[in-house]
Amino acid sequence: MRTRVLVTLAALLLACGPDFELQSEIRRVRVLGIRAEPPELVLNPDTGTLPGPVTFSALGVAPEGRTVTVTYALCRYNGNPYDGRCPGENGVALPDGVLSLQDPNVQVVLQEALVAANPNGGGTPNPDDPRTREALEQGIPLFVGYEASDGTGTPEGVERGVRQVLVRSTTEPNQNPSVADILWNDVPLTGPLPVDTEVVFRPVLTEGSSQVYTAEDGPRTEQVFYSWFVSGDGEVKEFRSQEPVDNRPGDPTSKYETPATPQRITVYVVARDGRGGVGWLSRDVDVGP
Repeated sequence: MRTRVLVTLAALLLACGPDFELQSEIRRVRVLGIRAEPPELVLNPDTGTLPGPVTFSALGVAPEGRTVTVTYALCRYNGNPYDGRCPGENGVALPDGVLSLQDPNVQVVLQEALVAANPNGGGTPNPDDPRTREALEQGIPLFVGYEASDGTGTPEGVERGVRQVLVRSTTEPNQNPSVADILWNDVPLTGPLPVDTEVVFRPVLTEGSSQVYTAEDGPRTEQVFYSWFVSGDGEVKEFRSQEPVDNRPGDPTSKYETPATPQRITVYVVARDGRGGVGWLSRDVDVGP
C-alpha cells in the first residue's frame, strides 16, 4: 500500500510539474508589491499632530504587458478583512488609493481599530493609560484590501489581497526603501543578455534606505530583503535575497537562467524593510542578439 501511494504521488507531481507556477513567474495578473507613502500613519507623541494622508500604489503586472488597474478600500473591523469582501461591502473605498483621516468614513474605521486595540476593553482607549500608549507605540493595524484587474474578466485576470498599515506613535517614522539600480556584471543592467546562460543580478539601494531604528534591545539597522520576478521564458533561481547588516549574514544577489531563445524581458526587484516599507525597480532588457 505504501509503495502504491508513493507511486501515485510521484505520478501526480510529474503530471503537474510543467504547469506549476513559481513565485517569480508572471503567468497571470500579479501584484508584486504595494507601497504606502508614507509607510505608516504616525502620531507624534510630542506634538499630538495627526497623520497626513497615505497614498497606496501597486506594482501590478500581467502577461503580454496588459495594463493592470488597482482599486483599494479600508477594511472595516466588523468583519474578516480576508474574506473577499474588501474592496466591497466590508470596505470603505479609497479613491485614487488615498487614505485620509479627513474622510468621516475612514474616521469610523479608525475608531473601530482603536476600540479593538483598547487594552481595557469597551470604548475609546484612554490616551493617558500606559497600556494604551504602549499599544500605540507598537502600532495598531489597519487593513487595506485591493483588487487588481487587467479587464479580461477571467479568473487569471484578477487578484485580490490585503495590505496592512500601522497607526503608530513615534518620533522616528519609518521611510520606504528605494532601489536605485539593478546591476549585471557590476554595471547597470541594460542588455543584451546572452541566451541560455546563468547570470547574476545585484540591486543597489539608494543611500539611507536601511534605517537605524530603536528596537526593544536597542538600536538596530533594517535588514532589507528582496523579491525577484522576471517576465518571459527564463527562470529565477533565487526568488529571495537580502542585505547583510549588523553582523547578520546576507547576499542581495539573485541568479537567473536566461531564455533559450531571443526575446525581450522585464526584470523586477521589490525591496522590503520588514517594518512596512516597500520599494521597487524594473528594467526592460533584450535577451540574445
